[in-house]
Amino acid sequence: MKIKFLPYLCFVFLMFGCSQIKQRKINLEEFRIAKMKPETIVAQDSCSIVDIIEYFPNKEKCGTSKQLANLYVCKEDLTGDTLYVFADCDAERSMPFDKGVCIMGNDIKRKFPKEIVVSVPDDFVIPKGAKYIFSNLLWLVD
Repeated sequence: MKIKFLPYLCFVFLMFGCSQIKQRKINLEEFRIAKMKPETIVAQDSCSIVDIIEYFPNKEKCGTSKQLANLYVCKEDLTGDTLYVFADCDAERSMPFDKGVCIMGNDIKRKFPKEIVVSVPDDFVIPKGAKYIFSNLLWLVD
Protein backbone atom coordinates (compact mmCIF):
# COMPACT_ATOMS: atom_id res chain seq x y z
CA MET A 1 0.00 0.00 0.00
CA LYS A 2 2.77 2.47 0.94
CA ILE A 3 4.78 1.71 -2.21
CA LYS A 4 1.79 2.76 -4.29
CA PHE A 5 2.26 6.41 -3.24
CA LEU A 6 6.05 6.46 -3.61
CA PRO A 7 6.07 7.53 -7.30
CA TYR A 8 3.70 10.41 -6.52
CA LEU A 9 5.81 11.50 -3.58
CA CYS A 10 8.96 11.44 -5.73
CA PHE A 11 7.23 13.49 -8.43
CA VAL A 12 6.11 16.14 -5.92
CA PHE A 13 9.62 16.31 -4.43
CA LEU A 14 11.17 16.78 -7.87
CA MET A 15 8.69 19.49 -8.82
CA PHE A 16 9.12 21.56 -5.67
CA GLY A 17 12.57 20.51 -4.45
CA CYS A 18 14.56 21.59 -7.50
CA SER A 19 15.14 25.10 -8.73
CA GLN A 20 14.31 25.74 -12.33
CA ILE A 21 16.31 28.04 -14.58
CA LYS A 22 14.31 31.10 -15.62
CA GLN A 23 14.91 34.41 -17.32
CA ARG A 24 15.17 37.14 -14.71
CA LYS A 25 15.63 40.87 -15.02
CA ILE A 26 18.32 42.24 -12.70
CA ASN A 27 18.21 45.91 -11.70
CA LEU A 28 21.87 46.91 -11.47
CA GLU A 29 21.23 50.07 -9.45
CA GLU A 30 21.10 47.88 -6.30
CA PHE A 31 24.74 46.83 -6.76
CA ARG A 32 28.22 48.40 -6.94
CA ILE A 33 30.45 48.58 -10.00
CA ALA A 34 33.69 46.73 -9.24
CA LYS A 35 37.00 48.48 -9.54
CA MET A 36 39.44 45.90 -10.83
CA LYS A 37 43.07 45.91 -9.77
CA PRO A 38 45.37 44.37 -12.35
CA GLU A 39 47.56 41.56 -11.15
CA THR A 40 49.62 40.99 -14.23
CA ILE A 41 50.33 42.41 -17.67
CA VAL A 42 49.41 40.24 -20.66
CA ALA A 43 50.20 41.47 -24.17
CA GLN A 44 50.41 45.13 -23.08
CA ASP A 45 47.08 44.96 -21.22
CA SER A 46 46.28 44.63 -17.53
CA CYS A 47 44.73 41.37 -16.36
CA SER A 48 42.74 40.77 -13.19
CA ILE A 49 42.62 37.11 -12.18
CA VAL A 50 39.36 35.45 -11.04
CA ASP A 51 38.20 31.93 -10.25
CA ILE A 52 34.77 30.96 -11.61
CA ILE A 53 32.44 29.67 -8.89
CA GLU A 54 29.27 29.31 -10.99
CA TYR A 55 28.31 29.90 -14.61
CA PHE A 56 24.82 30.71 -15.87
CA PRO A 57 24.67 30.83 -19.68
CA ASN A 58 21.71 32.70 -21.11
CA LYS A 59 19.07 30.28 -22.37
CA GLU A 60 17.28 32.75 -24.64
CA LYS A 61 18.34 33.43 -28.21
CA CYS A 62 20.74 36.37 -28.36
CA GLY A 63 19.92 39.37 -30.50
CA THR A 64 16.39 39.93 -29.21
CA SER A 65 15.27 43.34 -28.00
CA LYS A 66 16.15 42.46 -24.38
CA GLN A 67 19.58 43.15 -22.85
CA LEU A 68 20.75 39.56 -22.38
CA ALA A 69 23.97 38.40 -20.73
CA ASN A 70 25.77 35.32 -19.51
CA LEU A 71 26.53 35.46 -15.80
CA TYR A 72 29.72 34.26 -14.13
CA VAL A 73 29.89 34.26 -10.34
CA CYS A 74 33.58 34.66 -9.59
CA LYS A 75 36.02 35.07 -6.75
CA GLU A 76 38.65 37.76 -7.19
CA ASP A 77 42.08 36.23 -6.75
CA LEU A 78 43.65 39.34 -5.23
CA THR A 79 40.93 40.24 -2.70
CA GLY A 80 38.86 37.07 -2.31
CA ASP A 81 35.68 39.09 -2.94
CA THR A 82 32.73 37.67 -4.86
CA LEU A 83 32.31 39.34 -8.24
CA TYR A 84 29.34 39.03 -10.62
CA VAL A 85 30.60 39.21 -14.20
CA PHE A 86 28.03 39.92 -16.90
CA ALA A 87 29.47 38.82 -20.25
CA ASP A 88 28.24 39.23 -23.80
CA CYS A 89 25.34 37.01 -24.67
CA ASP A 90 26.63 34.33 -27.01
CA ALA A 91 26.30 30.63 -27.52
CA GLU A 92 27.11 28.59 -24.45
CA ARG A 93 30.87 28.35 -24.39
CA SER A 94 32.97 25.59 -23.03
CA MET A 95 35.23 26.51 -20.16
CA PRO A 96 38.65 24.87 -20.43
CA PHE A 97 39.15 25.56 -16.70
CA ASP A 98 37.63 27.67 -13.95
CA LYS A 99 40.72 28.81 -12.01
CA GLY A 100 42.99 31.70 -12.96
CA VAL A 101 40.75 33.24 -15.63
CA CYS A 102 41.59 36.78 -16.83
CA ILE A 103 39.46 39.90 -16.99
CA MET A 104 41.39 42.10 -19.38
CA GLY A 105 41.32 45.85 -18.73
CA ASN A 106 40.45 46.58 -22.38
CA ASP A 107 37.46 44.21 -22.24
CA ILE A 108 35.72 45.98 -19.35
CA LYS A 109 32.71 47.86 -20.65
CA ARG A 110 32.25 51.41 -19.39
CA LYS A 111 28.68 51.89 -20.68
CA PHE A 112 25.99 49.36 -19.90
CA PRO A 113 22.23 49.19 -19.25
CA LYS A 114 20.53 49.74 -15.89
CA GLU A 115 18.82 46.37 -16.22
CA ILE A 116 20.05 43.08 -17.61
CA VAL A 117 18.32 39.74 -18.27
CA VAL A 118 20.06 36.53 -17.17
CA SER A 119 19.06 32.86 -16.91
CA VAL A 120 19.36 31.83 -13.26
CA PRO A 121 17.65 29.40 -10.85
CA ASP A 122 14.50 30.58 -9.06
CA ASP A 123 16.30 30.73 -5.73
CA PHE A 124 19.39 32.59 -7.01
CA VAL A 125 19.97 35.89 -5.21
CA ILE A 126 22.61 38.56 -5.73
CA PRO A 127 23.01 40.34 -2.39
CA LYS A 128 22.41 44.10 -2.29
CA GLY A 129 25.65 46.01 -2.59
CA ALA A 130 27.40 43.14 -4.40
CA LYS A 131 30.16 44.04 -6.87
CA TYR A 132 29.60 43.52 -10.59
CA ILE A 133 31.33 44.22 -13.86
CA PHE A 134 30.53 43.96 -17.56
CA SER A 135 33.35 42.15 -19.32
CA ASN A 136 34.20 39.05 -21.26
CA LEU A 137 36.58 36.56 -19.69
CA LEU A 138 39.80 35.31 -21.22
CA TRP A 139 41.20 31.83 -20.70
CA LEU A 140 44.98 31.85 -21.04
CA VAL A 141 46.13 28.39 -22.02
CA ASP A 142 49.82 27.45 -21.90
